Amino acid sequence: MTAQAQATRLVTPAPDEEVLAGRRHAGYAGLTVLGRAELEQRRLRRRARMLRAAAALVVAAALIVVAAGQAIVAAQQVHLDRLDRSLATAVARNENLQLTRAQLASPTRILTLAERELGMVVPKHVTYLVPVDPYRSGAPTESRTGT
Repeated sequence: MTAQAQATRLVTPAPDEEVLAGRRHAGYAGLTVLGRAELEQRRLRRRARMLRAAAALVVAAALIVVAAGQAIVAAQQVHLDRLDRSLATAVARNENLQLTRAQLASPTRILTLAERELGMVVPKHVTYLVPVDPYRSGAPTESRTGT
């Protein structure tokens, strides 16, 4: 084989569009030779599809995270509502107990119980004593009596 024939074999021109169109119909079952521009377009479309899929995945993951966060917030709110009800019940019970304690400790009730159940008698004459300061020098003070 000559050098020129060998060079011709290595550098063959791309087939014409007419030849390609004829081959498509001649039983090549959808096989075509793609040019650089069409290959670049397909590569760009593929990249765009991948970016759209990645963006959709990121958005879906973000929505799942937001939904999970909302579920946690809702669960905590239910817990807080339960604690609020419990606190309100405890406060009401405490107020009732304080009222009952105040009623039980009232001086008129204690005096009535002492007179009726314990037999206390109110004295006719009350003697009041003046307190003495042991560190003070001087004469002792007088005690007073009153009615």
